Amino acid sequence: MAKNGIGMMHTVEGVGFPRDLDVDMSRFFAKGQRNPFQIRVFFQTLDVNKVIKRKLPRIGGCFAAALDGCFGSMDAALIQPYKNTNNNGVLFYSDEKVTEFAKEANRKGLQIEVHAIGDAAFDQAVNALESALKDHPRNDHRHTIIHACLPTERGLEKAANLGIGIAAQPAFLQWPLEPLSYIEDILGDRAYKISPFRTMLDMGLHISGGSDAPCTIPDPIEGIYSACNHYVEEESVTISEALRMFTYEAARMSFDEKERGSLEEGKIADLVILNKNPLKMKREDLRQLKSEGLILSGKPYKPNQSLPDLIIRGATSKGKKI
Repeated sequence: MAKNGIGMMHTVEGVGFPRDLDVDMSRFFAKGQRNPFQIRVFFQTLDVNKVIKRKLPRIGGCFAAALDGCFGSMDAALIQPYKNTNNNGVLFYSDEKVTEFAKEANRKGLQIEVHAIGDAAFDQAVNALESALKDHPRNDHRHTIIHACLPTERGLEKAANLGIGIAAQPAFLQWPLEPLSYIEDILGDRAYKISPFRTMLDMGLHISGGSDAPCTIPDPIEGIYSACNHYVEEESVTISEALRMFTYEAARMSFDEKERGSLEEGKIADLVILNKNPLKMKREDLRQLKSEGLILSGKPYKPNQSLPDLIIRGATSKGKKI
């Protein structure tokens, strides 16, 4: 990731290891590094107490926090069935279950992120977060919907009014495992409503750019290219908007924008050195960009910390933000 110019990772953990060992290993890894690479851990669970116990400020992700499946297996939850089928996909939880979870997590002051790909899942997520914020209003919650591939217009309007963000992965638009031809086969005309980034930005939504690695390679350049070259021309964003998605908005998504995410006086000097100036390029040429170096906290990134040192420092470090 450092070779691709990434200096902060939002990692979602909690996939069924005994005693949630993968979550704790990620916490130790995040705290134990000697270099200033930043890691923000999201616990993929609906069990709020597990997150409070570990003193993490955020909850969610995919897996146990996924409200539906995906288009590849045709179990993303849809309001209308998949083309030429009676299959609407799957909502993994009832509306009541999701709303109960959102209310509890919101009352405890946690940031909530849930996976929703289909339009039925997107509306379920928005409605649950709306109920939670009516139950316990918060001004700067940063609750987020991951993917939001097929959002409804009404759901987007609610999200914009409530300050709900979108954690998007623009590289999915160019993903060979789910090409446009396949999406057309299963969704018909709805394929052209996938990831409407221009519409979202014009409505005032905050969109952060990511990769959903290992589904797509963690390469911001590919994500920036894809956001600027949407297969629906009207939904493409400008180069400066795409850069913001993968810098400032990514930092904002984890409450880091006051220290990171943009080059401003007083902020931590995290930056990537590119081979070209993207703001002077044509959007169709953005894949020519290459990362030539990473500066973190004002110094060149240095890898190769030993594993024993990492574990010891992680188990004993206190106060480092994760």
